[in-house]
Amino acid sequence: MNTRPTRLFAAFSLTLALAACQKLGSGGGGDGDTAPSLAVGDSVSGEITSSSRLNYNDGSRHQGYRVTLKSGQAVALELGGALDGQLSVFDGQSLLASASSRGYEGEAGTSEVSLAFKAPKDGTYLVAVNSAGADAFGPFKLKSSQVTPYDGKPLGAGSEAIDWLMGDKQDYTLKVDKAGIYTIAMESGALDAYLHLSGHGIDIEDDDGGGNLNARIRAYLEPGDYTIGTSSLNGSTGAFKLKVALTPVDKDLIIRDGSALVIGRTAQGMVDSRGRRSFVLDLDAARHLQFDAIADNFDSVLRISGPGIDAEDDDGGNGTNARLVLQLGPGRYTVTVSSFGSQQGVFELETTDLGDEPATPANSNRKDAAEAATEAAAAN
Repeated sequence: MNTRPTRLFAAFSLTLALAACQKLGSGGGGDGDTAPSLAVGDSVSGEITSSSRLNYNDGSRHQGYRVTLKSGQAVALELGGALDGQLSVFDGQSLLASASSRGYEGEAGTSEVSLAFKAPKDGTYLVAVNSAGADAFGPFKLKSSQVTPYDGKPLGAGSEAIDWLMGDKQDYTLKVDKAGIYTIAMESGALDAYLHLSGHGIDIEDDDGGGNLNARIRAYLEPGDYTIGTSSLNGSTGAFKLKVALTPVDKDLIIRDGSALVIGRTAQGMVDSRGRRSFVLDLDAARHLQFDAIADNFDSVLRISGPGIDAEDDDGGNGTNARLVLQLGPGRYTVTVSSFGSQQGVFELETTDLGDEPATPANSNRKDAAEAATEAAAAN
């Protein structure tokens, strides 16, 4: 988690560049009263070209749209297309909110920018589509949609609210009626989002888990009331969207430590608030086994300890999944799956009997006698 001073400088430069949209320019497109209208819920297509209005301070180009809103009305804007662009909203000469692509590309190489804001009063506002620089041109599509502003009530599964971060931190109540995996996301184009979830033994923080500068927490929650803390790492204030989604869990999902592993059977589990989950494996005879910890939304780590063994692996499997291949003797073993960085999420733990195939010692800390003797001789 970095405050990234360069981002503060970039944000300041962006404000200056976008403010220049209000200055005189040349070429097509208009601002203020001459800009075309955009109704909430509609989409428009356009293109930034060398004939678009010029921002004299940096040579970039822009196109403006007028949006008429009621006081407190909340709107989400999405900018897509090939244009490397930025979005900004003005109330007269005042900049209300802004967002840029920050180098993120969506499907088929398209640039994506999202921005949500709330009208402080009745009036007409200028939405500016601005190119990221003097050499940025291309087609774009601007989509607007109505969103529900936060009404002060507790949040729950399926909630989606927009609010303004006015100070260092704002807290919200999350009411959980049904146990399950909850995903809490804080999205903003105006600030570096930071989330903190607490209550009922849960204490989880996240900075950029939602991609770009957005924050996301994913955790298994029991029924009860929790506190969602929102803040900004770069000290900015502005609009953000807070979303809560529930993923129902299968009745066989393992959410407690100490469950028994069965060879040949896949166990589905959820790491706890510390980012880990442990299992027990009892062997009555020597076995040659392969363990795979498979997770889609976190980097898994495997550790197996027991009689004569203490092995760990991070990325031995496919992608960022962990894998251990071990020759284990009779006894009780502890198998722990954890997430790199203590992230939350669901995983699958596969335990496979490899039969008489030779063991692969690459991810085991046990060495045979010959290898140990060779290392001892080299040391002397």
